[in-house]
Amino acid sequence: MQTWLPIIIYGTTVAIGLVLGWHFLMGRRPHQGWQMLHLVTGFGGLEVVMLVTRATRGDPVLAENAKYAIILLGGAVVTGLFAGILGQSKQGNLGPVLLAHAMIGGAAFLLLLNWAMAA
Repeated sequence: MQTWLPIIIYGTTVAIGLVLGWHFLMGRRPHQGWQMLHLVTGFGGLEVVMLVTRATRGDPVLAENAKYAIILLGGAVVTGLFAGILGQSKQGNLGPVLLAHAMIGGAAFLLLLNWAMAA
């Protein structure tokens, strides 16, 4: 169960992110509660991932995969924060930043899922 905890948290984050992305594509602004939940589960999930992946230090392949997942998750957090800041000032540049956020976050989630299956 310990290795699946990050998957559950980030699965929730990805699902909320998909809802937020759908709102963006439809031209609507989602409720701020959903945005805050996405932010909290993203940051909280990153902390859980860092704590849980320490258990794989014995296996070099799993440790390498976990390291890349953490780097990508950190990149997703940074681009997500940048998108939030950019969305308040320049609406036209928001799309590419959100696309980068979604791609980095999706790749990180897939790496994390691969890690959890092998752990």
